[in-house]
Amino acid sequence: MIQLQPCTKIFVYCPAGVVSGGPELLHQLVDIINSNNRQAFIVYYGEKEHKIPSEYSSYNIKLASKIEDSKENIVVIPEGLCNLLCQGEYIQKLLWWLSVDHFFMICRGILSPFDLIQWDFNMGIRTIAGRILRLLQGRNHFKNNLSLAKMRKMNITHAYQSEYAQSFLLNNGFDNLFPLKDYINTELCNYVNSDHRENIILYNPKKGLEYTKELIKLTSGVQWVPVQNMTRKELVSLMRKSKLYIDFGYHPGKDRLPREAAMNGCCVITGIDGSARFFEDVPINSSYKFNQKNISKNKIASRINHVINNYDTCINDFDFYRKCILIERADFIRQAKFLFCL
Repeated sequence: MIQLQPCTKIFVYCPAGVVSGGPELLHQLVDIINSNNRQAFIVYYGEKEHKIPSEYSSYNIKLASKIEDSKENIVVIPEGLCNLLCQGEYIQKLLWWLSVDHFFMICRGILSPFDLIQWDFNMGIRTIAGRILRLLQGRNHFKNNLSLAKMRKMNITHAYQSEYAQSFLLNNGFDNLFPLKDYINTELCNYVNSDHRENIILYNPKKGLEYTKELIKLTSGVQWVPVQNMTRKELVSLMRKSKLYIDFGYHPGKDRLPREAAMNGCCVITGIDGSARFFEDVPINSSYKFNQKNISKNKIASRINHVINNYDTCINDFDFYRKCILIERADFIRQAKFLFCL
């Protein structure tokens, strides 16, 4: 476990100029630490302007241009920037697994075939073949030579945002693991069960789009709306008049959109890929989760129509999900206080 001294400074790497769930969580961590009388700093990384986005102006944020490499200090690195683990000789390192897949897809080390197949075993031969093909075509260009085997030998503390990430780490022989989950922005935590819901189904066009298009063909009398290019205010307004949010894409971590939808009165239907497979990450009834590899699209479309036509009843099935979401901030603060001795 990381060791803290009264003089310890905590540096949190964050991609610059990005406003999304992961970067916001990095700012939330710095906010919690600074609000509890420790010194924490965001260190922006990348070519975009190193400036705090206006969306994060409410957080207690300090900026640093670089880490201070001493044994008393700590650097927190999200798994998508794992190449930065090679920086700093003395500083204590905490790798925060906000997702599993971004480690492989963004800043991966050079993986051995064993690493590649081991990770993809549960995803099917098609996915494995696709990754091997990309390697053979030279389409994966990694920033360093870190592999899972090399990472296991490094003196790193690992924090995980989801049970999916914890399972991945345990299955790959990592230890020194600690939960450090997240919470959605409180601006979106205001459930309103409106009597004027419309037959609108929301979906994320960045995930599982081809599969979603097939479902759209099988439904009628509903409006399918992609969740994209919206301000937070526009998103909340749309969610509060919609009945259903679906997500049949891969869940690389405990995703925010399903939680935001549920907290604004939408029913939620997902697949079982990634974190969606874990009840702890997406705690909804199994009748709202589908393994699209084994269940026909017609059956899923029938369930979708049932939810739309019986919204007033179905929405009650998500009471437990909303209760879990409402305690996430308290859990996150408790976990951060334990890990950083706040």
